[in-house]
Amino acid sequence: MMSEAANSRPAFDPHDPRNTPTDLDAFQTDLVLSACPAGSEIIEAPPFRKGYRRYPLRVRVRPPDGGEQVLALKADPGPGKLEKEARLLPALAQLGLPVAEVLVGPGVHPGYREPVPMVVLSVVPGRPLPFVRATLDEMDLTCRLLTEAVQRLHGLTDRVREDPVAVHIPEQTLLSALQEVIEGGGPWSGQQVFMEAVDRLVAALPGIREPLVFSNGDYNTFNFLCVEDRLTGFLDFTQARFQDPYIAFAHYVIWSIDEVGWGSGSKAGLVERYLYSQNASRADFAPRLAIRCLSTLQSEIAVEGEECALYREHVLTLLRDSLDWLR
Repeated sequence: MMSEAANSRPAFDPHDPRNTPTDLDAFQTDLVLSACPAGSEIIEAPPFRKGYRRYPLRVRVRPPDGGEQVLALKADPGPGKLEKEARLLPALAQLGLPVAEVLVGPGVHPGYREPVPMVVLSVVPGRPLPFVRATLDEMDLTCRLLTEAVQRLHGLTDRVREDPVAVHIPEQTLLSALQEVIEGGGPWSGQQVFMEAVDRLVAALPGIREPLVFSNGDYNTFNFLCVEDRLTGFLDFTQARFQDPYIAFAHYVIWSIDEVGWGSGSKAGLVERYLYSQNASRADFAPRLAIRCLSTLQSEIAVEGEECALYREHVLTLLRDSLDWLR
């Protein structure tokens, strides 16, 4: 049973958007400074993604001999996620992928209700691929570089499988992804549209034998960096896995309802361009989209109510359309 003292600690909130200049606590300060020359001092530590997520933090440090050093402080409470990434990054660097260097950690922060590993990483040069409210030219660049980035990850599949680090990387087939949805239960599991979709997918998935590929698990444009028109960096391997080559693109279709700019990918045909590069069709993509629609309904959307009515109808429409395309 959790002690009263442990229960009084705050829950970790990675989405806390605070942006105060130097609000690192003692544990975080010690962790960061252990990666720096003795006598260094922290100047500020704002989030990389201001107003969106609290972590990772962009920590500016002043060494004793002057100048400036910039580090990344990352935190993730997901069981084993940050530890997996810390093991994987050196192996990926050896394979020639431009990724961050693990400088210190992971170390477990003692001040939260649940274990929260934190790690200090080097900062990979470049800016995230343009996406939110991107111009047509910017989206053309993003479509091209995202395709290049994903193909590079997939191209590492055999070499990653041969590396000892592969024992820490899970596999997720389409069937196992659907099984996770089925086992997740919840109010959607009793809805007819949900049950019918599960039955259709259970019948269709055994006929799909696309080989699994290595993936960082999240093709968000934040996770790929560029300088001008060149791909320069790959971020966030906490969700790394061997998975279906198309399923991670489904979120670009699901997110397109967002009215603050996330529809850019849909307008620019980002998913279609990737599928075309792989000689894959809408029918090929349909079961992947259907699985992610079920997962999104289950984890993010209430069965009824006005608060998420637009999002719910959007995802349900995508689910019905994707089932119509099933072979």
